[in-house]
Amino acid sequence: MSFEWSCWRWQEVTPATTQQQQAADPVKNDEAMALALEMVASISNVYRLPTIQKAFMDHWTATAEKEAQIGDILRHSPTDVKRVEKGTADLGLRLVARFYQVESDYYSWPYERRMLRMSAPSINHLCKTLFFENTRFTGNSGDMLDPQNSKYYAVIVQYVGKLNSAKLTNFVRALSNGTKKNFNLRVASEAESDEFTGYKSGGVTPFGMARNVPVIVSKAILDLRPPVLFLGAGHADWKVAVPVQEYLKASKSFVVDLE
Repeated sequence: MSFEWSCWRWQEVTPATTQQQQAADPVKNDEAMALALEMVASISNVYRLPTIQKAFMDHWTATAEKEAQIGDILRHSPTDVKRVEKGTADLGLRLVARFYQVESDYYSWPYERRMLRMSAPSINHLCKTLFFENTRFTGNSGDMLDPQNSKYYAVIVQYVGKLNSAKLTNFVRALSNGTKKNFNLRVASEAESDEFTGYKSGGVTPFGMARNVPVIVSKAILDLRPPVLFLGAGHADWKVAVPVQEYLKASKSFVVDLE
């Protein structure tokens, strides 16, 4: 007897003939999906209560510190993940950061299933780090990563959030009071992202980057309750989560309205 994950819960694997019959029953599948989505919505609603938020953060703080001290979770993690761990330590965040090893097909899952896999409060808490390039950069080539006028920026946004590229470009231009013709922010090539962050697709994160790339955080992330964000952790099969305000204070990232 074996088991597989279906509709975000473990259930017994049925014979192929029965699976084929179930696949041919869209009504049954739709009902199961609706129930799963209702469960996710109910969980997220519970986390809107201030008392639950406090309990969540108290548990988070205690668990994160315990996990960091024991060290079992990261004992056999890839080198890039250990670099992320060091990155959190360099910012003084190691005792509040939590790491998760996820399944290899994680990125094929719906957001709701990803949320449940890491016990995130909602799908809004799932975030990603995008690597942007100013394709019209004319600054000092000797310092392409000056936060006030960098050729590259790492941008943290929610998976379900919006990113207005015009707002991003306008913010970066205002930092140096530059002329409009010299600014055009676009997602950089994978090769450039690899070079400057040191991480492959699915693992890009602001922690422990190969170069000191300035970071921009979507303002919408500040509204997360409980205030925790989940990010890539150097490898597609690993994630890291940290409290929002602690991260912002330690990293001195820019906070920008990107919606």
